[in-house]
Amino acid sequence: MVPSRVQSRSDTYDSITTNGRLRSSRASSASSQTPLLVSQNQETSDSAIPPADYGKAAWLFLAGCFLTEGLIWGLPFSYGVFQQYYSTQPPFSSQPHNIAAVGTTTTGVIYFVSPVAVLALQRWPYRRLLITVLGLALIVIGLISASFATCVSDLIVSQGVLYGIGGALLYNPFVFYLDEWFIARKGLAFGILWAGTGIGGMVVPVVMERSLGKYGFRTTLRMWAVAVFVLITPLIYLVKPRLPPPPKGTLRPLNLRFFRTGMFWILQVGNTIEGFGYFMPSIYLPTYASTLLNLSSLHSALLVSVLNLSSVAGTILIGYLTDHLHPTSVILISALGSALSVFLIWGFALSMPLIYIFALIYGIFAGGYAATWTGCVSEIQRDAIEAETGVVLGMMAAGRGLGAVMSGPVSETLLGYGSWNLKGAYGNEYGTLIFFTGITAVLGGFGALSRLRFRGVDEHETMSTMDIRALHEETR
Repeated sequence: MVPSRVQSRSDTYDSITTNGRLRSSRASSASSQTPLLVSQNQETSDSAIPPADYGKAAWLFLAGCFLTEGLIWGLPFSYGVFQQYYSTQPPFSSQPHNIAAVGTTTTGVIYFVSPVAVLALQRWPYRRLLITVLGLALIVIGLISASFATCVSDLIVSQGVLYGIGGALLYNPFVFYLDEWFIARKGLAFGILWAGTGIGGMVVPVVMERSLGKYGFRTTLRMWAVAVFVLITPLIYLVKPRLPPPPKGTLRPLNLRFFRTGMFWILQVGNTIEGFGYFMPSIYLPTYASTLLNLSSLHSALLVSVLNLSSVAGTILIGYLTDHLHPTSVILISALGSALSVFLIWGFALSMPLIYIFALIYGIFAGGYAATWTGCVSEIQRDAIEAETGVVLGMMAAGRGLGAVMSGPVSETLLGYGSWNLKGAYGNEYGTLIFFTGITAVLGGFGALSRLRFRGVDEHETMSTMDIRALHEETR
């Protein structure tokens, strides 16, 4: 029997459900096991609704998300290859400034537009398919427009802004759907979803390096536009909601009360600072390898592939740990592992083996940082249990997006400082950039300070947290 304290608050839980599903990820885990907290005329009685967390439909959905994720993020996470090409080939080689901003704009806009996309998806849930299709259309338009670019500013608008907006609109519906398909295994599912970025980032750099060398950037971008359209269109059929859509014209209220919680801002500060340095290795490793280590363009592309491939293992591992450890502990593991790899390996990487080792280790620890977001959502929902998972994740993405957008101009400024009178890579033009990347990785662990607020149940935990814990104990 459920404790009386939980029963007395069941009306609170019911008032924040959607189609019989709790918005809180922690409460959702319990609700999947406790019929008292699920609408009897919805999931428990409707045999047409597939089960959450297991079954063919759930894993096909996740496979579709994984593949689409790789196709969306494959190009932005391969931008180091484009940077090397644009910097050395006309018509952009005569405009070296702001070339890095193209790549950081793409990733930054995807992240930064996510809150707007998420709020629209929550407000007009019956428009989610239309928003998905619009996102795919903008990606294709952005790629084709970029193929006609004659200056760096053209690339920023097309390959950067247009592609970024399209990616945000196409990607964010997955977050809402995944919250329905996976409840108890949410951290692992998000880890697998985000691992698609690593697979795309492994394959696409090699494909782009070969294609750019053989066909040039104009033909390459047009071919990629066609490939993205052909491959993603059928995948939209797999990436669909588990629960029946609301009636047309339904408007869902927006609840942003979690903005008033200190927990959100502590986690968000660390997340944003980490974003300032996170993308710099993937952007600059190809030029670092070719100019300082005299490696071939193929090795430069392979470095990005190794970094992105190791991030696959990182996202799955960090996602798994987030389901089993306190999220602040996982944030520290990711932050400290990333920082040590930057300071101790990249800082002294003047040979091919060391730079490959750095790409491997950095990809594992830094690449998995975003997988801690699901744990952050759970912590935030302790103070604001009605907070939507998708909305909170969108805001976390915006924080990283702010760092990503700013990292382009910041990195070019750092490279202008020149070399330091130190050993290893610190003694060349990349020394300041390497140091900055390491510092932002360390400060990415700032969110771990949020744990100080939960030293004791009586003094610090909210009633909603106590109820959820009691509910979990009862349903075991």
